[in-house]
Amino acid sequence: MKIIGIVSEYNPFHNGHAYQVQKSKQLIGAEGVVAIMSGNFVQRGYPAFYDKWKRAEMAVAGGVNLVIELPTYYATSSAEGFSQGAIDLLEATGVITHLSFGSEMDVLDALKKIAYILNHPTPEFNETLKEALSKGHSFPKAREMALHSIMEDPIDLNQANLILAIEYLRALDKRTSPILPLLIKRRGKGYHDTSIDSPLASATAIRKGYFDAPDLFKMADFMPLASYHATQTALYPPLNISNFESMILYKIRQTTPEALSKIREVSEGLENKIYQAAIRATTYEELVHALKSKRYTLTRINRILINILLEIDKTPMDLTTHGYIRVLAMDAVGKKILHRMKKNCTYPIVTNVNKYLPQNPLLDLDIKASNIYQLGFTNPPFRAGGRDHLEKPYIKNGD
Repeated sequence: MKIIGIVSEYNPFHNGHAYQVQKSKQLIGAEGVVAIMSGNFVQRGYPAFYDKWKRAEMAVAGGVNLVIELPTYYATSSAEGFSQGAIDLLEATGVITHLSFGSEMDVLDALKKIAYILNHPTPEFNETLKEALSKGHSFPKAREMALHSIMEDPIDLNQANLILAIEYLRALDKRTSPILPLLIKRRGKGYHDTSIDSPLASATAIRKGYFDAPDLFKMADFMPLASYHATQTALYPPLNISNFESMILYKIRQTTPEALSKIREVSEGLENKIYQAAIRATTYEELVHALKSKRYTLTRINRILINILLEIDKTPMDLTTHGYIRVLAMDAVGKKILHRMKKNCTYPIVTNVNKYLPQNPLLDLDIKASNIYQLGFTNPPFRAGGRDHLEKPYIKNGD
């Protein structure tokens, strides 16, 4: 039985995602698709557009069969940590045969080569990387420069999907995983493209279009009809990072640079700059602008600020010790896959948090993240926490 795994954010689920799901199943004749999906905060360091339960429902409405939550610790990590956590979960299910991922270019062999080099770096690679970092380049840029120095036919890695694709392949290589990679060339607009002149607009464009003109923007033009219908039953509106700017500024101003130095990804004295910038900044944009530099990418700054908000420090967390499979949504096929997983899965399967009693720092962080996410809403009744203890997995009936 061929089961495809997809690592996703579905922020929100759109026509391009639906294309990937259907094309993947078509290429290998797969019986089902399992998505590992970020929770209420995503890898770029922002709150999710819709909450995790609504996005999981949208995904199942759009063709995914089973949605599993990627723990917040990994969902808000670097591309490497994000990918390793997701691949670990896919392997733990015991049923995934293929990993489908999108890419701007159809260059799977080249990406495999890059993944191998990064896992087994040569002395020349390490020296070039070290030199580039010493000149103040960000780590992604320095790594790209090191790769270009040893590859005969280098490719442009300054594309979000390519970066994640390489990290997925690295994670598979490290584990000598039996899961087979399946590259689906991206159709339509690029990941960061903000134009909305095509039904295959990016998630970035959809979010921007909505926040720029929520009363005029036609979200239905850019996602499967069933997924759009799911948005119409949402009790909670979309959120933006601006909804959290006061909380983030408060968290920084009420602490100390020493405490900030313990936050994940804060290094090289950045804690002092963060603290001083937060004292002066009046908005999130002002704060980010004051922190962004050649050394620190915008995405890394965003992630650091979310780490501060969620109090994610440098203490490592490990799926090997604390792993679980948190089910968010499924359809009839997903139920069958879940039944198979129960016989093969190496982690406990969680469909009801209230029945999963052991203390677990990864799950505790998910619950805290959800409670903080609710505080982003301007309508006071929406701010009540505890949803992880109340929400049940969405089940699509009638299939």
